[in-house]
Amino acid sequence: MDSLSWQNDEESLQQHLVGFLSKDLEWLILKVKFFLPDLDLTPVDDLPDPTQKVSLLLDKLRAHSLSTWRTFIHCVCMEHTMPLHLETMLLSVWGMHSEIPSQNIFCKDALPKSQLLHSGVKRPSSEIGSSPPRKWSRQQQLELVRKYEKRLRTLFLKKYEDVPGRTSGQWQQWPFCFSQTYVDPVVRPGKVAWLKEGPEKSQVETLAEPLEVEDGANFKVQDLFRGQSGSGTKVTVLLGKPGTGKSTLVQRICRKWARGELDRFSQVFLFEFRQLNLVKQELTLPQLLFEVYENLEEEPGAVFQHLQENDHQVLLIFDGLDECLFPWPGRGPCARDSQDPFLSRPVASLFCSLCSGSLLPGCWVVTTSRPGKIPDFLLETATSVFEVWGFDQLRIENYVNNFFQGLISPERALACLRASAQLQSLCSNPALCSIACFCLHHLLCQDHTIKFPTTVTQLFTQMLHIFVGQKQGTPGDKGTWLSKDSQALLGLGELAFKGLNEKQIVFYPGHIPEQVVAFAATYNLLSSFSVRTGTGQRDTCYAFVHFSLQEFFAALYLMVSPSIDSSKLRHHFYLKSRWPLRTEAKTELLDRFHTFLSGFSSQTYLSFLTRLSQQGRAWVSTKQAAVRQVLRGLATQSLTGPKMIELCHCVGETQDPELMGQAGRSLPFSLDFHNFPLNHSDLTALTSLINHAPASIYLNFSGCSLESQCLNALTGCGKIESFRVRSRKCRDAFAEALSKILPTMGNLKKLELTGNNISVQGIDHLAQAFTDCLQLEEINLQDNRLNDSSCLKIITILHKMQRLQKIDLSQNAVSVQTVLALAKEAVSYPRVTTLEIRQAQMILLFFVSSGKALEMQRSQNVKKNEPSDKIVTQDRKLTFRLQKCNLAVHHAKEIAEMLKHRPYLEEVDLSGNHLEDEGCRELAEALPDLQIAKQFNISDNGLSESGVYYLLTSANACKNVMELDISLKNKTAVFKFAGDQEKDQAPLGAAVSNPQLSSNSSEPVSSLSARVIRLRHCGFQCRELEKLCLKLGNCSHLDLSNNRLGNKGIEKLIQLLPSLRSLQFLTLNDNRVSLKAVFCLASTFSDLEWVHEVDIRFSHVTMNDQSIGMLLNHLPQFHNLNLVQFSQTTLSLNSVFSLASAISLCEQIQKMEVRSLKYACLYFTPGKRKGVSCGLTDCCINQMDMKQLCCILGQCKDLSHLNLSGNLLGDEGLKYLLEHLPQMNLSGSLNLSHNGISEEGALLFTVALGTCRQAHEVSVSLNLEQKLLIHFTEHQEPRKTLRLTGFNLQQEQIKKLATLVGQVPKLNDLILATNTMSLAGLQLLLNSVRMPSGILRISVEEPWVTRTSVTTLLEASVQASGNITKISICRQQSLLQIEETFPQKTGNFAADTLRPIQCDQGASLTFPYDLSQCDQGDNQTLVLRQMVEKYMRLQELSWSQVYLCDTSSQLLKTLFPSLLELKKFSLTASTVSPEGVCHVASGLSHCNTMEELDLSKNEFSVEGTRVLIGALEGKCQLRSLNLSFLQLDNLALSELAQRLQGMSLLQKLDLSHSGLSSESCFSLSDSLKDATNLKDLNLSHNKIEDAGVQHLSAILPKLLQLSKLDLSWNSISPAGGRTLAEALACCEQVEELHLGANTMGDLMAIRLAQNLPPHLKILYLCSNKIGAKGTLSLGQALVRCQWIEEISLAENIFAEWILPLSKGLLKLRKINLTSCRINDQMIKPLASSLVLCHDLEEILLAWNSLGNEGATELAYILPQMKALKKFDLEGNQIGSLGAQLLAKGLAKNPGIQVIRLWKNPVPKDTAQLLQGQDPRLNFS
Repeated sequence: MDSLSWQNDEESLQQHLVGFLSKDLEWLILKVKFFLPDLDLTPVDDLPDPTQKVSLLLDKLRAHSLSTWRTFIHCVCMEHTMPLHLETMLLSVWGMHSEIPSQNIFCKDALPKSQLLHSGVKRPSSEIGSSPPRKWSRQQQLELVRKYEKRLRTLFLKKYEDVPGRTSGQWQQWPFCFSQTYVDPVVRPGKVAWLKEGPEKSQVETLAEPLEVEDGANFKVQDLFRGQSGSGTKVTVLLGKPGTGKSTLVQRICRKWARGELDRFSQVFLFEFRQLNLVKQELTLPQLLFEVYENLEEEPGAVFQHLQENDHQVLLIFDGLDECLFPWPGRGPCARDSQDPFLSRPVASLFCSLCSGSLLPGCWVVTTSRPGKIPDFLLETATSVFEVWGFDQLRIENYVNNFFQGLISPERALACLRASAQLQSLCSNPALCSIACFCLHHLLCQDHTIKFPTTVTQLFTQMLHIFVGQKQGTPGDKGTWLSKDSQALLGLGELAFKGLNEKQIVFYPGHIPEQVVAFAATYNLLSSFSVRTGTGQRDTCYAFVHFSLQEFFAALYLMVSPSIDSSKLRHHFYLKSRWPLRTEAKTELLDRFHTFLSGFSSQTYLSFLTRLSQQGRAWVSTKQAAVRQVLRGLATQSLTGPKMIELCHCVGETQDPELMGQAGRSLPFSLDFHNFPLNHSDLTALTSLINHAPASIYLNFSGCSLESQCLNALTGCGKIESFRVRSRKCRDAFAEALSKILPTMGNLKKLELTGNNISVQGIDHLAQAFTDCLQLEEINLQDNRLNDSSCLKIITILHKMQRLQKIDLSQNAVSVQTVLALAKEAVSYPRVTTLEIRQAQMILLFFVSSGKALEMQRSQNVKKNEPSDKIVTQDRKLTFRLQKCNLAVHHAKEIAEMLKHRPYLEEVDLSGNHLEDEGCRELAEALPDLQIAKQFNISDNGLSESGVYYLLTSANACKNVMELDISLKNKTAVFKFAGDQEKDQAPLGAAVSNPQLSSNSSEPVSSLSARVIRLRHCGFQCRELEKLCLKLGNCSHLDLSNNRLGNKGIEKLIQLLPSLRSLQFLTLNDNRVSLKAVFCLASTFSDLEWVHEVDIRFSHVTMNDQSIGMLLNHLPQFHNLNLVQFSQTTLSLNSVFSLASAISLCEQIQKMEVRSLKYACLYFTPGKRKGVSCGLTDCCINQMDMKQLCCILGQCKDLSHLNLSGNLLGDEGLKYLLEHLPQMNLSGSLNLSHNGISEEGALLFTVALGTCRQAHEVSVSLNLEQKLLIHFTEHQEPRKTLRLTGFNLQQEQIKKLATLVGQVPKLNDLILATNTMSLAGLQLLLNSVRMPSGILRISVEEPWVTRTSVTTLLEASVQASGNITKISICRQQSLLQIEETFPQKTGNFAADTLRPIQCDQGASLTFPYDLSQCDQGDNQTLVLRQMVEKYMRLQELSWSQVYLCDTSSQLLKTLFPSLLELKKFSLTASTVSPEGVCHVASGLSHCNTMEELDLSKNEFSVEGTRVLIGALEGKCQLRSLNLSFLQLDNLALSELAQRLQGMSLLQKLDLSHSGLSSESCFSLSDSLKDATNLKDLNLSHNKIEDAGVQHLSAILPKLLQLSKLDLSWNSISPAGGRTLAEALACCEQVEELHLGANTMGDLMAIRLAQNLPPHLKILYLCSNKIGAKGTLSLGQALVRCQWIEEISLAENIFAEWILPLSKGLLKLRKINLTSCRINDQMIKPLASSLVLCHDLEEILLAWNSLGNEGATELAYILPQMKALKKFDLEGNQIGSLGAQLLAKGLAKNPGIQVIRLWKNPVPKDTAQLLQGQDPRLNFS
């Protein structure tokens, strides 16, 4: 056919098409708008004839491009039913090519040059920027501006026009379209600081800002532009999650402006970052406004000049800031922040300059973004923030009503909506709401029963089915359109997936196959828009109508694409935190992608995906199972708050009950969410998972945005035990909504609403709700906006809440009168046990009796007709604290009368007020009428010297006052009472008299008549002593420190001492007393018949030689001396030597210590000493002083420890000391660190190991620590150890070292760490060392060990002169350890060494080692022969974290058959190739005498693991097998079970982290039923669950030797725990039981307590959700376990009962109670129990709720715990006072090594002071 005929045929065919489409003009117009979005349809509207309109529209389409025309023809054929011959002709003439373009769809070079938008925008015309600005007349300029403004308004009205009415078919259009269904979303004003929310923002910063907005305000668009004054640039940020209506809202703004409703702006510009991302070149501001946005060809300079002159009338909107792919400038001014608008800059810099006011200063910038996606510079430039929350219930109903107007009955749709809570949750997101309405319309039109989608994935899928089926006329037949359009659907999915990978959301037509475009255009899956590609030239681009739809198709593609297997699918599935890194140049686009993947993994999608993928059901099931498996793994991990919410969504999407149950069981007992917004659907998903939790949950929200309507999702959730919200964004509306759901949460016990903005109105609602929540135990309302009336209202409801234990009203505005009213109420209400008010702090604690006691009291109450709220035991005491409450003198009488009505008091604290002398006297006089158990504190009340005598008089009148502490300088005035005698005396036993002369510490006394009086800083002088002594009464402890007594006062005291017969302690620090007077007083004190011990302490006293001599002369006079201490003094070296000589002169001195010539201390012992210690550190002792020092020390016959570190001995001093060392008879240690010793001298130091028979270890380090240390022992022939660090061991030094080693008898270990010794040096050392006999272990730690191959290290080891029995390699520690034995020397040493090798010479005649990759010379063969012969006596190979190359593994394969004595092989955490694994397995198969095998922590393949397990055949001698961290599949486990049956001697089996399931546990249990020698079984970190426990419990009674069982982290529920506990009753030999990180709860604990093995030593039950009942049972049962050494109950939830160890655990060494919510009230019985455990070495109480009271209790027991070494109190609430008390208790126990107080609210200066005084206090 010639071209003319072809042209005629085309014209004829087009005429047929015109006639056909004339019947459906409306459809044609919609398609033209899609393909030609910028086409002006005005000429079409002017034509009267429809045929002419169709013809003109077809001409426009055909003229645009051939690709557009072909795609349009395909749409015609897809969507219309036409004669077959016409369809055939259309497709044959204009049909599209089937081939997909081969170029990369995102490749820049694939586009024609004219279509490259990002190729740059033409520089503006000469009138803008390139020449002097042109002058226009005012009238001309205004006319141009009005014309351009009219053009912009027309553009907006055209693009976002209202739809006045809809035909019956118009509802089928895409539901995201802007239409009359629009409803304003919920918008809340926020604070600019909220932009900073994320992980980097502290909680305090989040809560510190006030908020002045009201709840429930009806938002209007105009509200965005109100309330901001000033002439500068305004920047408004709209924050909201995807789909909440941000983009629709800014489009609404544009439409309102176009309709004249926002008259404050003359021009409005709307930019979308998804389009701006295509602009790669730099632009000027005029180019951005007039070329990129809307082309202005007529005088753009005049319009731009008007914009500059009226910049305050310009509104610039940037939508989708979170989708920007450009790197942002940093904080502060932009890098090119010039005010020149004609300067070209990147789009990101243009946006930054507009926000900062550098360009168009005074304009208004609005931008939208997801939370957490804000660039740093916007944090400083933003002036207002609004949060877009989507729809609440009212708006959902309004939207549904608008949507269904004119279609079907809106009431019917609303009825379906109200009947489905899941549907309401989905509709809270406007984007999903529109889809839901679309699907709901279709379902309501059907005759069958409505089954509405319940997940987001189902919703999108249903929408796709309906829309495509509706177009094809088969809405109910999914299979038809799937088979027909599967390829197009896959093409669309591939486009979406590649777009996500490349961060592309806009596509050019040439990048998309025409068939895909036609499919998407037919079903409105893509939207089209016009972009500028050059000056005056535009092109059409496509994007998915909503980004969620792109994610939907991308996820669908992943599930059905044959090119993506399960492993790749797992790689693409992850949970992304909502907070991106600030350093990220590009923003992650994914939001719902993983949600859709999870939805497609549901079994309900199996048929759909099978049909679409055209693969088998098994293939699809495998991919679905891979997604669910990833979710199972994530459920067991510790996730951040955002990731936890995403996991809840994903698990819910799967609709897999088993997965939901497992995820629920894996939830931590405390769910914490910080600083990110949550909506209704988030809480719905979270609640769904919480309902599957096996035990109660603590739910905490801190700094999170929570809309009031979201709380409905928590309605009826019975698994929440504690609910905490801390956010300034929660106000009265939130409180009102919460009050409606609180009564439905039947298990809620603790409610915390702290740091919110709840006022009186909100409290009214909550108070009413509290009366319906009688199960509440704790209410915390601190830091809100409560006033006097609201606080009193809360207090009035207390009588109704019998279970309430605590209420906190701190940090609210309360007056003094209200404080007194609360105090009066607390005193009159018997259930109140604590009232604590301190400035803003206000806390009330209540007593709750147990069930039986309460029932008994109620029955008695019925007889007496008393109200139930008066039921209380007679001994209930009240702790009464009103600190810093501005109480005045006139309040004292009222308080005294108040307290008399409640005489049984635990403590009264009125410190920090203004009571003065008169008020203090009034209260002190009331003390005899009160029964106070602990203390009465009136410190800091303006007390004077006269007031001191008032208090002394009251103390004498009150017999149970045990201590009075007054300090006028420190403003202290505290009475302490006897309290409970049994409590005070029981732990102490008999009374101990311990008089002190200069100690600030106090000791408890047992006699009620004894009394401690401290009168420090009171200004007392000598003339007042006699009057003072008359007031002392029966004082046992008297502290008069920091007064002005002087020597005359001491003389007066000496006269008065005989009359003070009850005095036991006397402290006189800082009283301007001479040394002579102190000695006279001490001598007089020691002569008193009732004195047993005397301590003397000096501080800030100058001690010269004469003073020291005087001290030494007085020592014989002090018969009961216990301690002499000098601090902050100055000593000469002669004085130091004089003190040193005292250790030989006075046999009662047990320890003498001098530090830095400023501190000295002599410790005395009453009996015969067992060795004496001498420490002279940092005393500037040099080599010239050694003769005198050695002479002094030589006179001491029982010197045990000598510490001369930090002096100036040098090599000569060291040499002199070593020569005289044998005469010193040291039995403990010698420390010469930091003495300026050279390397040669250090080597000389090691000679002592050979010359001193009793020396058993020498450690020398020349690093920064400069350590030289010798340890001695009393054994006659000790094994010796030499440790050298930091030397420069070269050839000469190595030879000297080898010689030295050979001369040290019984040398067992040579440890060489970081000595710059090379591999050749090691070989020289191994070859040079000759030992007479015995075993020598040489350990080398050098960096080259990590880099050297195993083969090389083995070859180097051959140089050893002895027989090698052990080789150990650890790359992480860079450690190589070689153990060799030296036989007894006969005559020929060489023959003795080689004799064992010659015995089995024939064993090494054949070599299977393949040397094809090496040099096959005779030398290599000789080395191999030497290795085989050298290692014949090898007993242990232990390699960790090595890289075992194929050559090394082949060598190992060769060596194994000749290792006839090999007993242990360990290859852990190493890298081995699959071929290498086969080599190792092959070698192991020949080692049937092996007893220990460890292959743990390796990442072998499944096939490699099977090969290694096969090598276990014949290992009947095996006693220990460790295969932890090896993933065992069913085949490997089956083979392992068979091998285990032949290991009758097996004693230890470790299969932790091996992926064991309940099914695999069955076969494992069956194989172990005859393992009667098994002692240690570790199956931790698996998933054996209850079913596996059932199998295991059946065989446990048969394992008679089992001593250790570890089943931690196995998802065992209470039922499984009960079964296990019953089985353990038969395991009497179990000593270690590890069951942590399960959820077995109280039921298991109670049953386990009944069946605890009698020989139990270690019990680990951490993270098991054990509560009060289980704790009580365990505490009672553990008393019977006399062998228990370690207990861990960390991360459980304790209540009032906690380990009541009434008899104590005598062998307990460690107890871990971390994160058990232990408070001050609970620590009292715990402390009483712990003090009975005399061997306790380590106590862990970190991350509890201990305050100063708890620290007081612990400080009290510290001196009594003699074995304690470590005390961990991290993460509690201990303040300055508590830390000081702990420091005092620590000072009395020298055995404690550390008390850790990390992350406690101790002021930094206090922490530094206390740590400086005692380094054992660790604050950081």
